[in-house]
Amino acid sequence: MLFTGCISQNPYIPIRYYQIDESPLISRPCDRPLDACVAVLEIRARSRYDIKMLHRDESGKITYGEYDRWIETPTEMVTRLLIRALSESNAFRHVGPARSLRSADYIVDGDILAFDSVSEGGGARAEFVVRLEVRRVKDNHVLWSHTIETSKEMSSDTGASLAAAMSEAVRTALVGAVEEISDSVKADLSKSPPPNMGE
Repeated sequence: MLFTGCISQNPYIPIRYYQIDESPLISRPCDRPLDACVAVLEIRARSRYDIKMLHRDESGKITYGEYDRWIETPTEMVTRLLIRALSESNAFRHVGPARSLRSADYIVDGDILAFDSVSEGGGARAEFVVRLEVRRVKDNHVLWSHTIETSKEMSSDTGASLAAAMSEAVRTALVGAVEEISDSVKADLSKSPPPNMGE
């Protein structure tokens, strides 16, 4: 009887898993891709950004959701979505993860600086901050680097609302990043042939 009472007072609560939206991002791809191959390194993040959803309040206090989690780490989700966005843009001859591209002309690298649910003023928002850069493979010269900050209001303080708002924030940031990345590569190619051409 005592055992039964303990069970009834502590009902099982299942872990809920979420992911960011991976539907197509680019609505207007380029007509003619640049003659360049782009490799995307695994995006890095601070160790606190794991599968547990991170919440931060106005005082800076950080907590993790007990039952709401990401299906994969933010680094995995963002890296995959960035590769997809670059591929969908049709801006380059080929795009892929660094491990699969041995003859890349350019490398895209980056760090996630924020992937949080932020509570303030009675409301909550999803905050995404990422620093990205583009380098020439031949001489490791940085062509472009930028810290992109986006945030989207959450409809409620739940894991589902965070996932929906974070999806918007990440997609907005990456769509803008793809345009700037392609512009930087285009400008570099206009100065000289692709680094690997003719070698």
